[in-house]
Amino acid sequence: MSKRARGSETTLLNLEALENAVPWEELGADVVDPLRRALDTARRERPATERAKAADAAREATFEALEDEERAEAACAAYSAASILFADATLAGGDCGGGDEAVDSEAAALRACDLAMLRGGVAEWATITEPVVRAASAGGASEGRGGAVR
Repeated sequence: MSKRARGSETTLLNLEALENAVPWEELGADVVDPLRRALDTARRERPATERAKAADAAREATFEALEDEERAEAACAAYSAASILFADATLAGGDCGGGDEAVDSEAAALRACDLAMLRGGVAEWATITEPVVRAASAGGASEGRGGAVR
């Protein structure tokens, strides 16, 4: 798979599948609104940095719900979706939290996908994360890092 240009506005994800994996009706506006903004940012093919910020805000919006037993399962799905959006944007050149070159974007994308599947379940999220995982692994391998997560 070819690597996208840094700052790419296109997504590798099937956004419809990602959206369908979230139990929207079980989530409050505190989680739904930031996640919808992140999805909209990806759909409108905004710059990678803008998409990464929106996805990171959506991840952060799930933290309180993850601690609430009644909302935790649905919040896990929302966290997973936001993490996958973050991984895709990071791989495209969005800020992954460590400055321009301080954090390896391929490793950061793989970490985000890993967290998404750990939190939401491999069976539920593996197919959705696959294009990002493949691209991140290919990018790391082509640069001699083998796609290893640090």
